[in-house]
Amino acid sequence: MITHLKIKDFALFESLELSLSDGLSVFTGESGAGKSLIFDALASLFGGRCSTANIRQGKDRYSLQAVLSLTGQNQTKDYLMEQGFRYSGDEIVITKELMKDGKARVKIGESLASTTHLRELGKTMAEIHCQNEQLFLLEKSNQLEFLDRFGNLESLKFKFKSALQQYRHWKQKLSDFEETRKTMLKRKEILEYEVEEIEAIAPKDGEEESLSSEESLLANGEKLAENYRLVLEELSEKENSILKVFPSLIHAIQKVTILIPEKKDMLEEWEEVYDRLKSLKSVIREEEEELFFSPERLDMVQARLQDLKKLKKKYNGSIGEINQLLEEKKSELERWKEQAGDEDFLRIKKDQCLAELKELGFQLSKLRRNAISQFEEEVQKEMVDLGLEGGKLQVVLRWEENPEGEVEEGSKSYFLSESGLDQIEFYFSANPGEKPRPLRKVASGGELSRVMLALRSVLGKQSPSPQMLVLDEVDTGLGGEAAEAMATKLKKLARNSQILLITHTQQVAAAGDHQIKIEKRQEGGRTVSEASILDFEERKRELARMIGGKQVTSAVLKAATDLLMKKAG
Repeated sequence: MITHLKIKDFALFESLELSLSDGLSVFTGESGAGKSLIFDALASLFGGRCSTANIRQGKDRYSLQAVLSLTGQNQTKDYLMEQGFRYSGDEIVITKELMKDGKARVKIGESLASTTHLRELGKTMAEIHCQNEQLFLLEKSNQLEFLDRFGNLESLKFKFKSALQQYRHWKQKLSDFEETRKTMLKRKEILEYEVEEIEAIAPKDGEEESLSSEESLLANGEKLAENYRLVLEELSEKENSILKVFPSLIHAIQKVTILIPEKKDMLEEWEEVYDRLKSLKSVIREEEEELFFSPERLDMVQARLQDLKKLKKKYNGSIGEINQLLEEKKSELERWKEQAGDEDFLRIKKDQCLAELKELGFQLSKLRRNAISQFEEEVQKEMVDLGLEGGKLQVVLRWEENPEGEVEEGSKSYFLSESGLDQIEFYFSANPGEKPRPLRKVASGGELSRVMLALRSVLGKQSPSPQMLVLDEVDTGLGGEAAEAMATKLKKLARNSQILLITHTQQVAAAGDHQIKIEKRQEGGRTVSEASILDFEERKRELARMIGGKQVTSAVLKAATDLLMKKAG
């Protein structure tokens, strides 16, 4: 409920602060005083349509603020928590400013919010039926909610919604799988080609280095043989080769060492060189013998090296990295085989959920249709009490045919929504003999409010009323017994709710737990509207005005006093 309301620079209201209580609060005052403006401000504060035309002339914005009590409002608290809005204790403040350029600034608690947030928050705790906000009862989802509450179908509907979520979950997973599969089919073809390409070449770690070395040998084999032969000839095979003359050189050095002993180290060096040359000769001889030159082998090595080079360039990696990539591609192809089983699993789960969903949808629809007659009959009785003696409310349920619908019945397919197979619409006729037509097209504001009250009265035993009801002239055109019945119903509904009501009917005004008078005055050449909470004496005078007009006689004042005392009793 709202405990405190502030309005600034909104149409005729320059500045208004109003404390509100639970129970039935009636707003009274002469026509044009600004009663409906307060309710328009409330509607705007709860996410309704807002217009820059409501900004007070000469001002650049209007500002609205409400303190909301969250006591017992678990749904509202859950919403605030889900959306990340903080509050302290059992209260939260909501504010809204609308600038001349049409931009709105909204806060819930200390956090910036959107108009959508206000609207969603409002739905958790309030119903607003103003001249400009006759939306709640006209929304088909809310109409279906009335019928389901009457038939005690909330539990079954919850099971249906859960089943629908499961069905949509598996349907989406299957759809995602199929969509991914279409994309991945091309990927699979590429993978298969690349695996085949790499396996055909079959590169081995270290192979490239070995082949490169072999290629160098093969490409230079003839020149190597010539040089090896030259070295061997110079070392040992020519007549005056190095190794053949070396013993003579050493012998001469030996003679030198005899003559000069200190040169013994030089002899050892020459002998070491001689031994080293003999060793080198053996190495060169072995390499010459092992030397192999084949043009055919050279062609094969070079072709192999070219294949490896192309593979490295294409996959931008080393041979080791390409082999690792090959294993990854083979693993990915293996997963494709597993995915065929995944698709079967997803399809089975989707079909199972759909079968359960259809069963629950059929059951829900059947129970709704069974409840319609009694629902219409009880609403009819309540409407008579509310001054709609000839009024008739008719509930029309139908299934929405859709070629792509999930549920097949006969040769047709039907669409499933969050509420099941059924699409609902309330039809209404205000007068006997008139054919009922869609409520949204034919009912006036006052009629809509009374229909809503009739529905609320019928549902009183099935579910509690919302914490706050805002009603604009719900009693229009009522008098006598009908007005008394209206007052009684409002009083009863207000036991568990905060009801804010604009009324021109004295019986309804007298039934209020609190009465707020709206009046306007001239100040500095401008019209200003004000609101004041009336005490008992002030209420008597205001009721007297409502009964007798501006001329308040003692008789009228007594009648107002009696009426107020009667309602108080």
